[in-house]
Amino acid sequence: MEEINEYIKYIKSSNNPLSSNVFLIKGVKNNYIFDVGANKVSREIIKDIDSKIIIISHFHTDHMDNMKYFSNEKLYIGDYTYKILGYGNVVNNILEINDGINLKIVHIPNSHAKGSLCLIINDLYLLIGDSLEGNRYGLNVSLLYDEIKLLKSLKYEYILTSHNDEILKKEEVIKYLELCYSKKEKNKPYIGYDVLS
Repeated sequence: MEEINEYIKYIKSSNNPLSSNVFLIKGVKNNYIFDVGANKVSREIIKDIDSKIIIISHFHTDHMDNMKYFSNEKLYIGDYTYKILGYGNVVNNILEINDGINLKIVHIPNSHAKGSLCLIINDLYLLIGDSLEGNRYGLNVSLLYDEIKLLKSLKYEYILTSHNDEILKKEEVIKYLELCYSKKEKNKPYIGYDVLS
């Protein structure tokens, strides 16, 4: 397990099976888990954690396949993930939790997956799932605009994604997304990967 600081740790992503990073956040009363992944390592570590509250970034199996082992836990999800799982507390805007640390669960528009959530910890770290990624067509122009607007408005300094160990800076990510947005073409709903490369 890797450590970001005294209250954030994570289990590294894997390729076989494909599984996202699983973030563990230590509160005073509860332990918060951002994504549960799809591999056995994550499942075994999560199993041994008491007082769990789970937050799923989005419905892709590499982020939530292990939910089949934790269906009785308190769960926060986006609306589209609810359609897939059929249970959980849906977050459509911003939900704030104070538990010795300040958590904000935020609905984030993006091209990668409908109904995605991100998590802000102590106005310092933003766990963003795969929200910086596109889909098979590239980046949706309208969703990218809304994502940039939201990311600028939120208070945090660093971004952690689901499939690498790099800690990204807010201003660098926004600058990159704005560069992508600048490549939009008239009457085209997507910025294709050919345009982005």
